[in-house]
Amino acid sequence: MTNIPANIVEYVQSMWMAEMILTYLHIDTQGKLVDWGGYPQHYGLTSLTKNQPIVEQVSFLDGFLDVTHTEVLQSLNIGGNRCINAHIVPLDDSIYVLLFDVTAEHDQQQKMQQQVNELSILTYRQSQLLQELETTRKALSEEKQQLEQSIKLKSDFIATLSHELRTPLTSIMGYTELLNNAKQADEYESNYLESVKKNANHLLSLIDNVLDQTKLEIGQIKLQLNNCSVKQLLADLKSLFLPIAQEKSLLFDIKIPDNFPAQLTIDELRFRQVLINLITNGIKYTDKGFVEVNITWENERLQFTVTDSGPGISSESQQKIFTAFHREHTANKLPGVGLGLNISFHLVELMGGQLTVESSPQFGSNFTGFISAASAQFAITDKFQTNNTNTKILLADDSLDLRSLMELYLENGGYKVITVNDGQEAVRMALQIKPDIILMDMQMPVLDGYNAVKQLRDKNFTGPIIALSGSNIEHDRNYAFKVGCNKYITKPIVPEDLLNIISQVIVQHRIKS
Repeated sequence: MTNIPANIVEYVQSMWMAEMILTYLHIDTQGKLVDWGGYPQHYGLTSLTKNQPIVEQVSFLDGFLDVTHTEVLQSLNIGGNRCINAHIVPLDDSIYVLLFDVTAEHDQQQKMQQQVNELSILTYRQSQLLQELETTRKALSEEKQQLEQSIKLKSDFIATLSHELRTPLTSIMGYTELLNNAKQADEYESNYLESVKKNANHLLSLIDNVLDQTKLEIGQIKLQLNNCSVKQLLADLKSLFLPIAQEKSLLFDIKIPDNFPAQLTIDELRFRQVLINLITNGIKYTDKGFVEVNITWENERLQFTVTDSGPGISSESQQKIFTAFHREHTANKLPGVGLGLNISFHLVELMGGQLTVESSPQFGSNFTGFISAASAQFAITDKFQTNNTNTKILLADDSLDLRSLMELYLENGGYKVITVNDGQEAVRMALQIKPDIILMDMQMPVLDGYNAVKQLRDKNFTGPIIALSGSNIEHDRNYAFKVGCNKYITKPIVPEDLLNIISQVIVQHRIKS
């Protein structure tokens, strides 16, 4: 086979079947046989003649030589219980026909079909068990619905109660402030008004905590990410808590590095809520000494520590300190219902982080945590951000093994994958589900990838399509782009490269859109 051009040799190698080729036919543009090699007698071709029409010598090629790109005639029965695949490859001003013996593969497929039939019988026998399972599932579903309804009623009640309480509380707090500002109140009256205001704020905080606790239980709290100036947030908290700490003669400080980013992308409201709960606890339980907050940022993690010189927490209590309604025995005379730390713990988890405590009696406590926080200067806008979980990929390939392998790659990459095994089904499914991206094998039965892509573009499918091919011939690559592919990947496929290419193609498509 030394006369085979280098491109054809590379093509054969890309099919991973170089050891299986038994012959090749070289045909000119007039359809006449130029040359051949290998073992044509293996296919019953015992009387080949050069410069004679090939269709008169190889009947199964009649009608298949007028090709614009590589075509594959699959599972041709040439007699003698022998099956072949014929690869018709246009190259320069001639055509090469590569013959592969797939008799063993064909026999294996028949055996697999027999196994499929046996599995169908087994599936029928299992139908009664499935019916019983479905009955059980329905019963569990009804119980789940009743539980969800109960939780919803609880949530609705808490929300309604919160609304009904917050409205008059807002009035009380507002009018108290107006009354305090409206006249020159004496010292006693000012103390009375300040007491009303303080207790109203406390009651409002309790209502918010109970409502947040309920929302966390049923998963109703959703993060609202925005660009936040953490330095300004901390300055506001320092102004808020410094007077409170000074009333107890406590030192209070918030430390942040000078090179801290100007803005981070976080849920500002929820992060503020976490810090308020932790600082409030620190000041509440500390009678002398200090409360200090330290903030740092590195590798897209916003880290924080709230340290106090209070009485500390016993080892036993540390195990349940983040449990709802848990309160230390030393807090029995202090306001609160034990929800602040539990809410903070779950909010930090919701923001992609973790909250822990280190403490010992008489030596104070350290509440340390972190949340995910991208620098706003480099944050990708929502419009172009890739969310693999919500990205649908349609994978079309006639090889079951390759489909299964690539499906595993893609699912590990976080994508939702739908698979089909021929081009015709790929067209139908793509128009039905409108995937975000299509991975299309170029050589498939029923309808090949080239024509499938052409049909999709003709039917106004505008999503990106990546061609998957065993051919490294430039002519095939160019034809794939001509019919409408956005990218061309040659097999074998490296999973990391595949995921990177998919991500790039999706982002590029969104930018253009």
